Amino acid sequence: MIRVGIIGLGFMGGVHLRNWQALDGAQVVAVCDKSPEVGKATQGNIDAGQEVLDLEGMTLYSDVAEMLAGEKLDAVSITLPTHLHKAISIQCLEAGVHVLCEKPMALNTADCDAMIASASKAGRYLMVAHCIRFWPEYVWAKQAVQSGEYGKVLSADFSRLTYAPAWDGDSWLSDPAKSGGIALDLHIHDLDFIQYLFGAPAGSRSVRSTFKHVQTWLDYGDDRVISATASWLMPESFGFQMAFKIVFETAASVYDGTTLTVYPSEGSPYEPEVGDGMGYAGEIEYFAALISGTNTEAVITPEQARESVRMALETNR
Repeated sequence: MIRVGIIGLGFMGGVHLRNWQALDGAQVVAVCDKSPEVGKATQGNIDAGQEVLDLEGMTLYSDVAEMLAGEKLDAVSITLPTHLHKAISIQCLEAGVHVLCEKPMALNTADCDAMIASASKAGRYLMVAHCIRFWPEYVWAKQAVQSGEYGKVLSADFSRLTYAPAWDGDSWLSDPAKSGGIALDLHIHDLDFIQYLFGAPAGSRSVRSTFKHVQTWLDYGDDRVISATASWLMPESFGFQMAFKIVFETAASVYDGTTLTVYPSEGSPYEPEVGDGMGYAGEIEYFAALISGTNTEAVITPEQARESVRMALETNR
């Protein structure tokens, strides 16, 4: 049985908690949060589960050191504001605990390097929760690109559109010194997935209309057009949409946030089979398999998460 602690019980903390609770072979035994109202999840711009959290049987802490000393933990999910990722990850790794840290890995590559070094020294796994690599429609896209079923990729465009994160009560997301702004909070999702599909680019070029909207073109040294857009400029009534369009030699695939459709060069459009649910369950299952020694496939490494931070920071130049 994997004994798990959750550090930070805001929106993403609630997501991690529910998905750990749904996983056979794991038990959340402790929660650490500064707020006394830890039974109610912060609401975000994605409907990721019920508002009221089930904390029955868990010990509640307000101090990480006390939780690490008071519990025999195998792993923690760190779902804190980004500026706290480095210090708390290293604290847990040095305590001999495997770490699943929310994205982005950290605010800069030097902090990422320190986290990677700490994990190596401690002999513990450090995984950054880039959930899009586990999202069913994006899993399909990875397989389609990798298999070559539709030929080479000619162009690919990814977008992530929503409203500004005013829903966060203490406004840390709107403070670039704590969150890294739109580049590290929102844009990094698609930049990371592009890296997952095509590797690290030779370079990139970005334009911004304000600090709430950015569009980036990735250079792979050939004639492919690879781009991504992130925006916090949408009205709140729009909600949230993530989407992609990938054009292959013999087909185009379009995901509009709801439906994935393949448009072949010959024949009628169709909706390919994809997995159910969101990517959160997949990333938790993968991490659990990783630390239990039953996983053999590398989906996300700390070094790749560090590269995604570097790519996102490039868009600020």
